[in-house]
Amino acid sequence: MTRTTKPDLRTAGDARVVLCTVEGGGIEHDYRPVTDPDADGPGRARTYLRCVWCHGVACGNADQPDPCIEPYHHSPLPHRTATGVTWPIGGVRP
Repeated sequence: MTRTTKPDLRTAGDARVVLCTVEGGGIEHDYRPVTDPDADGPGRARTYLRCVWCHGVACGNADQPDPCIEPYHHSPLPHRTATGVTWPIGGVRP
């Protein structure tokens, strides 16, 4: 049996996630896919979008064509994609 390491995932409330874009002069997070092989139970992998600098995880799912790129648990900011589509939290995506 192979032992795996959980990826370091941080949410919007983590100061490192907030400071990542502030200290960078307003740049966006640089999200890349990272897989947790046991995220949804043993042997049930899930791929997240995680910033390479602060390890903040994106709100949207890695398998979506244009996911929300705000950090997970963002509030009160609306959902926002890289192409500029926005919609309110709890609302329906246009």
